[in-house]
Amino acid sequence: MDREPGRFDCVEACVDAVLEKVGKRIVLGLPLGIGKANHFANALYARAAADPSISLTIFTALTLERPKGKGEIQRRFIQPLLDRLYNHYQDLAYTDPRHRGQLPPNIEVCEFFLQTGSFLGCPSVQQNYVSSNYTHVPRDLFDRGVNLIAQMVAPGESPDRFSLSSNPDLTLPLLREARAREGYEFYLLGEVNPQLPFMEGDAELGEGDFDFLLEGDAFDVPLFSAPTTPVGFTEYSLGFHVASLVPDGGTLQVGIGALGDAICHALRLRQTDNQEYRGILRDLTSDDSLQLRQRLPLEEGVFERGLYGASEMVPPGFLALRRAGILARTVYPDAALQKLLNRDKVDAIADEQLLLALRDCGRISCPLTPGDTDFLQAIGAIDPSYSWRGHKLLTPEGEEEESDLHSEHGRKRLLGRCAGQPLKGGIWLHGGFYLGPSAMYRELRELAADERAGINMTAIDFINDLSGDWELKMAQRQDARFVNAAMMVTLNGAVISDGLADGQVVSGVGGQYNFVAQAHELPGGRSIIALPSTRETNGETRSNLVWEYPHCTIPRHLRDIVVTEYGVADLRGKSDRDVIVSMLAICDSRFQRGLLERAKSAGKVEKDYTIPMEFTENTPERIRAAYSTERRLSLLPYFPLGTDFTEEEAILAVALSRLKVHSKKWWKILQLALAGRRARADTSPQAEYIHRCLQRMAFEDTDTFEHRLEGYLVAAALQQFVDRRRPLTIDG
Repeated sequence: MDREPGRFDCVEACVDAVLEKVGKRIVLGLPLGIGKANHFANALYARAAADPSISLTIFTALTLERPKGKGEIQRRFIQPLLDRLYNHYQDLAYTDPRHRGQLPPNIEVCEFFLQTGSFLGCPSVQQNYVSSNYTHVPRDLFDRGVNLIAQMVAPGESPDRFSLSSNPDLTLPLLREARAREGYEFYLLGEVNPQLPFMEGDAELGEGDFDFLLEGDAFDVPLFSAPTTPVGFTEYSLGFHVASLVPDGGTLQVGIGALGDAICHALRLRQTDNQEYRGILRDLTSDDSLQLRQRLPLEEGVFERGLYGASEMVPPGFLALRRAGILARTVYPDAALQKLLNRDKVDAIADEQLLLALRDCGRISCPLTPGDTDFLQAIGAIDPSYSWRGHKLLTPEGEEEESDLHSEHGRKRLLGRCAGQPLKGGIWLHGGFYLGPSAMYRELRELAADERAGINMTAIDFINDLSGDWELKMAQRQDARFVNAAMMVTLNGAVISDGLADGQVVSGVGGQYNFVAQAHELPGGRSIIALPSTRETNGETRSNLVWEYPHCTIPRHLRDIVVTEYGVADLRGKSDRDVIVSMLAICDSRFQRGLLERAKSAGKVEKDYTIPMEFTENTPERIRAAYSTERRLSLLPYFPLGTDFTEEEAILAVALSRLKVHSKKWWKILQLALAGRRARADTSPQAEYIHRCLQRMAFEDTDTFEHRLEGYLVAAALQQFVDRRRPLTIDG
């Protein structure tokens, strides 16, 4: 029910009003990611910390924190970033006490998805983690008695319109459920930030939907910029393999990070430089490895129909795909219309063929009903000047016209000025939340109105689940490819994505299980789990394909497609033996023998089986060889979608990521230090960038032995960046 919201420009006055209306027992839901109302949440936290009579439970996910450096080298890199990119960002007040395990006894903070790896070894956070599917979070919140949602919102051009913008994902289903529960006390607070892009569609609300609104200059602050990570050859190899699984005319979901950037860039190259895309893909995919793909042809062609995005998270790569003409397939909110479009029975324009096809399939009647008229006018298929009366239409001049679709004259009169025009309501991207660098937020703000209207930020249960509007979703999500990352996969196909063997939570389940299960239900749908074949742990290389693991995120009965940098394994419907053999074929060859012996000793693979020769050269050298030409290197930048870093910071980000890998053993540190000392003494023009980067890190004038040693290590890592054939970014 619409109500007049309380409007405040003072956060303390707003807290007073909330406590008066809601009471002293508050179960506060904060959206995940950038959508949190930080100013209000901090003021409420401070009030509860000072008043033990207030009981405050905060239920949220993905609490974003400004980067923190571990050690002197990271601190020197990060501190200028904090001053430049995050100087206006207000960290949530509960973060530091939570890290220390010192939350007041009357305050509880629970998250269902953690910032990856940020809370390992933090008992208070680990104990209060809630493992839940993304779509089940509204249920869990109501079970806890949620009574307040505090969310950052975008103001509209009209003072009475607002947008949930980045986070309608959980707020919309919570509002829907609260309204359905008669008498349930539930309040919505909006913290208005003009820097948040205004997204129309389902995310748009009126002022009457809010109980409290915080407005004013104090809340007009830059949005949190998600740090960009450099893309290496491993991620690019994964990206090309995934891109080869995406059919034209299909549906796409990917996530954020280097892997998501690599996938989107590989798809972009498939469209803009198809010859080079094919060449790289062929060098990564031997003819023998195609047998592992079974029913999955090598998708190499350009996109003519385009893709439709249905992703819980909207990554910045989706905007790049839109600019490249790839994310171009639009879907419509009507199952009958969508099926006609899928079968190429009609085009997405208003014409007689459309009206007849809708009639013939039973979607509309002849004569039209009032509901038919509303539907056709909503999609722009008949002239909006007509109004239904009886079984006829009334012209603006007051003359009645027959609405009989059997008549050519009647159909043309119905179409009126809509004839030949594109249909309305087409959506090229459904999303639940977005997160990215500042350039992404700026692009969303600056999108033309008709372009932005093609993005519908909406409820998470619409995107992640097939229940409710089942027929519509099945029609829209043809040939879906849902791509998710993992930490490890067992040879039997079980996926480990969110936790460790000792129960420590790394991140969370989020929507991964939702998408995997959905892929098994959708005709033509496939779940793709992508992961590097190895990782570096304490200076040692370890396999991410393992025989067994005591924790599991996705059980093996939902196994589908697994991708490493060495290829694609189609596991769906295969026997355990064939699954194991397929997984061994995409494993790093340094670990194949040991894993095969485990499988043989368990009786899952015959004793005389040997891995075919064509799969025994799965090495990093083979991957690097695929990118050895000047042309290919020039097409594969470290930051393909751009970055908020300066040039020096981008170089340092690449170099320091390598330093982190290579500095775990003392003899390697000694070798690096000696190489760095020589690099620091190099005054040639080729070494100029090394000195610029050392200056950025304030290492040029250090005088203590410890800082000189650190400077040598950074210089050595920078010298390894001498392969300048790879650009940092690509313009546009």
